[in-house]
Amino acid sequence: MDTNKKNREKTVDVTIRPNDGSKWSAEKTEAITTMAKLRHGERSKERLLQNAMAAVRYKMEDYVNDEDVMPETILTIEDFVKDFLKVLGLKKGEFAKHIDIDDSNLNKYYRNDRRFNTVLALKFAHFFHTPADLWLKVQIKNELLELHREQEATEKYSKYDYKKVLQMA
Repeated sequence: MDTNKKNREKTVDVTIRPNDGSKWSAEKTEAITTMAKLRHGERSKERLLQNAMAAVRYKMEDYVNDEDVMPETILTIEDFVKDFLKVLGLKKGEFAKHIDIDDSNLNKYYRNDRRFNTVLALKFAHFFHTPADLWLKVQIKNELLELHREQEATEKYSKYDYKKVLQMA
């Protein structure tokens, strides 16, 4: 019997328990860890890459859906691109070349010197195999966080009031 078949025949009970404070024994924890490492080692490079790419995508989705993100913990489009590029083993300049943009122009989008747009969202989406709207949702979420931060400085904007204009007339 080959070792892969032997390993598949060994099963570990990984029943998810209710959140009642009960804990697994050290032996069970070790058995689960061993099984996870074994299964990880059996995965192809392509599968490992797909899993790592999916992890970054899930991180993006979690960020977009998290209502408790504070303005000081903003994750930018650049942060997610860096995560994807790290998984792929690519440099920023190589990525820019593959999506037909100059490295310096890409940096301008990262710094918000230029507005991230649907064309870039589509390029990023196709390159990283993600939904285009996810990239735009990250951008919009960050803009909304910036809006909330600016709203706290209301006196800065109090001069923009139609009532003051009408009183002057």
